[in-house]
Amino acid sequence: MRSHQQSLRTWIAVLIGLTGVVSGLLLPFAPVLTETTTLTWPAPGQPTVSSATLVVPYRPQQLSAALPCTTLRTASATTLTVLDTGTGGVSVTDGTDSAVLRIGDVEVRVPLSGTADCAVRIEAGPSGVSVVQADRTVALLAGQPVPRVFGMHTDLDPAIAQGLSVTAVITGPFATTPTTIKVGLIVVQVLAAATALVLLRSGRRVRWRPSARWSRLWLVDAAVIGTFCGWAVIGPLAVDDGWATMIARHAAMTGNPGNYYRWWDAAEVPFAFSQQLLAPLTQVSVAPLWLRLPSTVLAVATWLVLSRGVLPAALPAIAATARVRILAALTLLCAWLPFNLGTRPESFVALGFTAALALAWRARTPAALGWLALVCALTVPISPTGVLVLAPVVVFAGRLRAAARRGPHSRLTVAALVGAVGAVALTVIFADQTWDALVTATDWHTFFGPSLPWYEEPTRYRYLLQADQQGSMAKRMPILVSLALLPLATLLALRRRDPMAAATRRLAAVLVLMLALFAAVPSKWSYHFGAGAGVFAAFVTVAIVVLARRSRAAGRREIVIGVLGSVLLAATVALAFAGPNAWWLPNLYDLPWASSPIRPGDVPLDNAALWIGVLAAGTLTVAAVRRSAARTLLAFGPAVLALVAFGTVLAVLLGSFAAAPMRRSEGALALVNLHRLASTHVCGLADDIEVLPDGDVLTAPEPDLPAAGFATGAGFYPGAPPPDSPGSGASRYLWGSWTTGPDATGDVTTPWFTLPPLSPDAGVALSISGRMTDGNSLSLEFGAAGDSGVTPTGARVPVDRPAADERPDKPLWRSIGIDAADVPAGSDRVRIHASDGRTDEQGWLAFTGPRLRSTVPLTTFLADNGPVLLSWPQAFLFPCVHNLAVVSGGVAQMPRTVIESPRPWLTDDRNAAIGGTFAGIDDIASLGEIPSRVVGHPEIDWGSVRVSSPVQDRYARTTTRSPQWGISSRGPRPER
Repeated sequence: MRSHQQSLRTWIAVLIGLTGVVSGLLLPFAPVLTETTTLTWPAPGQPTVSSATLVVPYRPQQLSAALPCTTLRTASATTLTVLDTGTGGVSVTDGTDSAVLRIGDVEVRVPLSGTADCAVRIEAGPSGVSVVQADRTVALLAGQPVPRVFGMHTDLDPAIAQGLSVTAVITGPFATTPTTIKVGLIVVQVLAAATALVLLRSGRRVRWRPSARWSRLWLVDAAVIGTFCGWAVIGPLAVDDGWATMIARHAAMTGNPGNYYRWWDAAEVPFAFSQQLLAPLTQVSVAPLWLRLPSTVLAVATWLVLSRGVLPAALPAIAATARVRILAALTLLCAWLPFNLGTRPESFVALGFTAALALAWRARTPAALGWLALVCALTVPISPTGVLVLAPVVVFAGRLRAAARRGPHSRLTVAALVGAVGAVALTVIFADQTWDALVTATDWHTFFGPSLPWYEEPTRYRYLLQADQQGSMAKRMPILVSLALLPLATLLALRRRDPMAAATRRLAAVLVLMLALFAAVPSKWSYHFGAGAGVFAAFVTVAIVVLARRSRAAGRREIVIGVLGSVLLAATVALAFAGPNAWWLPNLYDLPWASSPIRPGDVPLDNAALWIGVLAAGTLTVAAVRRSAARTLLAFGPAVLALVAFGTVLAVLLGSFAAAPMRRSEGALALVNLHRLASTHVCGLADDIEVLPDGDVLTAPEPDLPAAGFATGAGFYPGAPPPDSPGSGASRYLWGSWTTGPDATGDVTTPWFTLPPLSPDAGVALSISGRMTDGNSLSLEFGAAGDSGVTPTGARVPVDRPAADERPDKPLWRSIGIDAADVPAGSDRVRIHASDGRTDEQGWLAFTGPRLRSTVPLTTFLADNGPVLLSWPQAFLFPCVHNLAVVSGGVAQMPRTVIESPRPWLTDDRNAAIGGTFAGIDDIASLGEIPSRVVGHPEIDWGSVRVSSPVQDRYARTTTRSPQWGISSRGPRPER
């Protein structure tokens, strides 16, 4: 009877496990409700005027256009565009007897019949394009793709264009909602996984008994937690903070964790979990400090797992000592701080990876296998780096097999129950996505890239060693030191059979396998190393402890390893310090050594000889006092260098960022976060930015004066005309020294311009091209008009900020000026004095006459000029911008204002070659820059404000939902 009950329980457990696995496997193919978006232009009851229509992907599923003959016969002396949907789309030009249709790269000439009520129709779909001509004949373009749609542009007057209409139907695999059937599968899978965890815990339990000594080390915990919290305030931006933030914000707004900026807004499936976790937080606030809360909590959790889970398993006898705990704190801070602050997914993976290592190492029962499976299931959907959790599973496979055999369950039962828990990964990935969404997203991501094969893994290390933010000294140090300690610690542990040697070999194996698994990650950025922060810290900690233990009774072998290792570590540390103190968007911080090797007090930390010399001097000094101690120091030398280097890096890192806001407060991210805590300024970087829109052009009542070397109304670089045509708008008055070429020189003083009284938020501005330095100069001279003429009251030199990426053959026009507060009192006239004394390729200067400008806070400006498109490098810094350009249902909203990054502009969102979501902007509109500046620091390139021409979304939109199986809503393939 008992045997029968046991057999019944076994089969019930197996059934529960299989239920969890099967329900998880069915989720990708389960039915969902898919969205179909229909756009109709013009909107019912609205005039037929041009409209932006940013379809994503660029070709809708179906497109139909109705073109009345009366519209096509529009009499005109010149050919007019009846309809244009953008590059690669439909273009229709009118004529008296025929109309010319250009569909993609195919041209069709359509004769117009004599009947007044005739019409031409264009029907495009997956099978091709058909043109129903005025006489009802059909021209079939089989295989012709559906035209691209970026807008609906017409040159016709609305009265003439009446009857013209376009309808676009857009479908896709990402905008889905689970059906009742799929929700049921999700519930079944989650319940089966939870039940499996409970069943795996049955039987004898291994109780965890924390050591009483740990409670006396709370100061180390407090220091680590305090450092993480302080770093959340003063730390730098991560490279993709803005990108990940926008994905999370967009997911909260639309329900779809699409990429937003590129890849045709493809969902991040199967790696969207971190953004889905962040999305609810963005509905509370999008302040940088708030969005750094998850990574800070994850940092603390990783520290607890490392100090309470990994190290007690690796160093059971000494893990709870103060020395080891402080050492672990130092190594984790150095491995975590440079990589894992912000909204990127590496902090999530780092905790999961470290927890998987602790669970695998300490596994004794099937219950541990269940928790390990759950940790892996929740880590893999976060990022491609989630594959790193396989490293401890492989290394400790033997221990895991032994744990599976313990307890009352058979191997089949344990396998089924663990499988049910592992299938939680499928629930996380496919709860609101489908198999087709996964296949489509993978296809798009691979096509548009970056997607590098495994053998391109050396690219990651090339990035780590380049002199920019990917290769900063703080990012280099933990990685390079770990690699340098790897052979040393392994050699010292190879011939040993004690527990510490075994722990060293295991951690070395995990480290090597982790570095190998990085090759499976399709992108090769150096900041992915942050996913292994806990393992780097654990390995370096154990390696230093092993070096310390072996150096106490150092023989010839240990001394040789120590001496050679010291040379290796010295070179490694010098290479790390050769990296700059560079971080993402460096203009936000005033940091020392931002573009040079680290040399505090001119001490060459990037020189290996310095480190070898210091260590040698220390060894000789110790040898003079105690010869036996010198042997210990020789063997312990690599560990000494690693400890000093880690301490130095941490001091430089924390010190430079703590001092940055004191060196320059405007635009400082640390002060943005402190203001948020104090609830004083809550709009982030926008609080420190002013927009300077142009006002009226000033007039010069006096005639123009002769100018030596300067031309009037000309004199600019031939390939770079001024903002407005010479003689009009802001270029009504214009002077330039490009007459015979850049080698011409000259001097000019313009007539006096009448200057009206200026309000406190006003100023005087002008546009310039060329250079104001190295022999060239420009100043604004002010004066007061009187009976005897104009009396000069003073001169001012405006601050100029040439673009960092400006090329001599493509010079840019820019706005400079003077605020009302800097205008000499009593002035009512202004003129410009300019000199060109250079003869090199940039030896010329062109400028417009003066105009008025006003000063508007950026937050105020953006509130009145939405929708706003925030460039991805900066999207993390504008928490008060809520009128964002939305992308949903395959349609992107046309932004009115674009916030660009500092030059060079990173315009991925408008790059069609990588599936930029807003690629149609440049096709249907022009973006004009409005001058802006950081308050008090106009020389800083913080970014720019660009406003689009007045092209708005003027279409009607309807959305319908219909049930589809998860394998039947395939998205379009990229064009190859």
